[in-house]
Amino acid sequence: MLEFEEAIRTFQQVLQQQPDNAAVWCSWGVALLELQRYEEAAEKFREAVKHQPEFAVAWYGWGLALTALQRKQEAAEKLRKSIELEPSFAKESDGFECPT
Repeated sequence: MLEFEEAIRTFQQVLQQQPDNAAVWCSWGVALLELQRYEEAAEKFREAVKHQPEFAVAWYGWGLALTALQRKQEAAEKLRKSIELEPSFAKESDGFECPT
């Protein structure tokens, strides 16, 4: 778990210089998912989508975080959006990574 904490520190540093970098926001969300910090993860994915509305992976991660928070209706909306943007996500069942 320490590796995720270290990654988060790196993401924070990068975002000081590049606050609109959707891939970094998304990666931060993934690290938080791994740490089971779902509320924070949802916030990071939301931020990624704010900067890049067509970012399917961020929508997907947001849906996963909301699912973990038992916010099923919101989660379903986010997951549907991810599938709309990237139909292959309909078959996803394993982990995912944010493209850089």
